[in-house]
Amino acid sequence: MIAPGSGAAPQIQPLEPGDPQELGGYQLLGRIGAGGMGAVYLAETRTGRRLALKAILREHVQDPEFRTRFRREAAAAMKVRGRFLATLIDADPDGEQPWLAVEYVEGPALSAVVRTRGPLPEADVRRLLAGVAEALRAVHQAGIVHRDLKPSNVLLGADGPFVIDFGIAQGSDSTSLTRTGLKVGTPAFMAPEQVRGSLATPAADVWALGAVALYAATGQRAFGEGDTTVVYYRVVHEEPDLTGCPEWLLPLVQACLSKDPEARPDLAEVLDFLNDVPGDRRTGPAKILPAVAGGAGALDPDDDATALRDDETVVKALPAEPAPVPEPQPAAPRRGLLTRPITWLVAAAVVVIVGGGTTAAVLGLRSGGAGARPTPSVSASARASGASSASASAQPPSAIDECLVGRWEQTDLATEISAEGETYPTTGWTGRVVEFRPDGTQVVEFDDAEPLRADLPAGEYVETWSGSATYTVSTEGGRLTFETVDFDDAEVTRELAGNGDTYQPEGLSQPLKYTCDETTQTQWTTGFEATFERLD
Repeated sequence: MIAPGSGAAPQIQPLEPGDPQELGGYQLLGRIGAGGMGAVYLAETRTGRRLALKAILREHVQDPEFRTRFRREAAAAMKVRGRFLATLIDADPDGEQPWLAVEYVEGPALSAVVRTRGPLPEADVRRLLAGVAEALRAVHQAGIVHRDLKPSNVLLGADGPFVIDFGIAQGSDSTSLTRTGLKVGTPAFMAPEQVRGSLATPAADVWALGAVALYAATGQRAFGEGDTTVVYYRVVHEEPDLTGCPEWLLPLVQACLSKDPEARPDLAEVLDFLNDVPGDRRTGPAKILPAVAGGAGALDPDDDATALRDDETVVKALPAEPAPVPEPQPAAPRRGLLTRPITWLVAAAVVVIVGGGTTAAVLGLRSGGAGARPTPSVSASARASGASSASASAQPPSAIDECLVGRWEQTDLATEISAEGETYPTTGWTGRVVEFRPDGTQVVEFDDAEPLRADLPAGEYVETWSGSATYTVSTEGGRLTFETVDFDDAEVTRELAGNGDTYQPEGLSQPLKYTCDETTQTQWTTGFEATFERLD
């Protein structure tokens, strides 16, 4: 059991010079963490109650649409109460710096525990999933869909699991106010309908519950890791990799990860399954069936269209020593899950080992390093998007925007990378040369480009590209679309805290918006903006 003061909870850092001393009348005691949306502080009420207070970055406040969305989602989350939820206590969506405050849970995230100590034993997996299912049921009863359930949003407290972060929760009957192209959710735990951009229903949270269950029991993600677009493709078009899933858990995971939302079980059936309620005593249609070979929920073979959106750079795991496997637990008679003692493994020291593929959000790449899951080939990806492989003799577009034709040198880059749920700014990667030819061919030369760098908690991350890549491109309506790509002559070296590897990238690129004049060109998408100056 995690005891207060055991070191299991995330370490609280001192306030930084630019941090406020108080917000909304709450005294700020220190920093819990920071991410792309803002900083999270440990706060205290006048009566000594501790809260986790998330202060939104001022840059987001300038967007009126964001204000509207934040106001609506804070009001929705206020309605949610549950035994296994970190309850939203207070919020100010209309302040100069919007914020929200939830009850503080002293305990590590599920992701930190599995990463440092390995998969949980069966008794803990059952306890964990039962608590998360109860939390989701409370959310859904309030007419809300969480939409971002993932291991880092499940905290393992002394009294059980707690589901956190309703910052993107949405009413199940409401129209999304999310900007076009903005991804809501985390790729490896997003349901196929979320990837396509459809309105998320409670069934999307059940999908995420299945993915979290597999992660807790095995330490693996159902659709692997890598570039965001590749994971999206797998979620929509491929079956989950359930290798190593315990036999007892397999029926639940297969049912939850069905491609068809209607085929997924409801949370009452999930709880019955976890509590070993006999089938003849369960209510409603049975959707958790005996495990079958071949995985969950086959996809309609005619369903080959999907909106593979990508607005977040992904940092992939470098090869590391395998996590120690917990010793087998002695068998014990089953009792109701809510009466079982908690035996969460304490994550006293969290070591972040990440790396790789930071530019993948723009270039549509994946690494071939150790631990990477096989990915669709370029030609397979191209067929899925209606394009042919770069190695095939496809005809390039007849022409592109004449303004782009010529050689350009990248002079500026603004992007971030994501590691363990947090985002970090990058520097470098300037100096690469891009040549657009009238026939719709683009050649990118990397040899003179500065390495891309980022300061991560585990140390400095460095990514160096060399060689060149050839693209077939088209332009229409202010968008630069990549039809095919050939990376045969390109190589990427990445290093983090003494660990490193080299690989040859592959994959398709996502469309970019662009502007162009006689001297300057800018390309951008969410989370990425590059500026070029003309060389000739």
